Amino acid sequence: MAAEDIARLELEKTNPKKDPDERSYQYYRENWEWKYAEEFGSFEATTRIPAMCFTDKPTKPGVTNPERSMQIFSVKVEEIYGDLHWPLDVFGIVAVRDDLDHHRNIIFERKRDNCQTLNEEDPYLLLTGPTRAPVTLFGPMHFDITLKVKRSNELEDKDLSLLGFRYECCKSINYQASKGECALRSCVSSQKHRSKLSTLELTCSIVVSSIEATISVCIVGGSWPDGFSGRFIASTASVSHMRVLLLNIGDKDTPVVAADGTIELSRRVVSVESFGELRVHAAGWLGSQQIDREVFFQPLESGRSSRSLKVGSCEMEVTVGWSLFPLCYPTDRIPSPKNG
Repeated sequence: MAAEDIARLELEKTNPKKDPDERSYQYYRENWEWKYAEEFGSFEATTRIPAMCFTDKPTKPGVTNPERSMQIFSVKVEEIYGDLHWPLDVFGIVAVRDDLDHHRNIIFERKRDNCQTLNEEDPYLLLTGPTRAPVTLFGPMHFDITLKVKRSNELEDKDLSLLGFRYECCKSINYQASKGECALRSCVSSQKHRSKLSTLELTCSIVVSSIEATISVCIVGGSWPDGFSGRFIASTASVSHMRVLLLNIGDKDTPVVAADGTIELSRRVVSVESFGELRVHAAGWLGSQQIDREVFFQPLESGRSSRSLKVGSCEMEVTVGWSLFPLCYPTDRIPSPKNG
């Protein structure tokens, strides 16, 4: 029996009446703290490693490389149990942890006073991360999830999901990674995890030999078209049927635009195979006219690429900042959490 399994059994013996989901999460947290707290600090800390670390100042060989990384497409509340009924006002945190710094890389975060309302027709969390591409250097990713349902007062709030677990995507890639071999094909998988009062379905991809791509969209001519409803979406050639939602816009919505014309995207960081292709789409409706615009990018190891995209009279520039992944942490460009 593995040491982790023995430790879990011992924890169950000391807390026989504790809720099994809480006991499992407690074990996940205590195991993390035993392994990483001395070097990396607090369990609740979020990653301090930003996106685009090596976009403007490429490093010498041996410091960075294309690596396997994770693309997170969706987190869905698949089923609810107990006395829960749709719609749900949901708040809390969904984060992914990688073995670069082991900290929370937030993909969803809502406070109690800013819940997302989910219904049976649209039970997907509106993701806002990751802040940087999660990378697989030595082992699988971990998800850290604490979600609640808001009721009339805090004492009546319900625990929707409480999870801490390893996410292993496709067996073929995991096998190759464990053998130190180079996997040549990206994969997509969906997994369901039940805890508390729900089952969550997570759909993710492991992107092989990948480069981090940070996307920005800026209005450079005209103005935002009134009445446009649609989405900005990113996809890669290898799993072109899967989409990363960058921004969803209703027909009565106007996106947040900074003084310099930059549109505030919900998500902006994706992963692309070094030998692949990134596609950015603007798709939707402008009145009765269907809009489908698309621009393509060939990955670079550093620097930026820009393409023009037009919706109605609004001309936009889509820019991608490219960055390789560090092979270790900290580096001269990414300081230790204990030193900064």
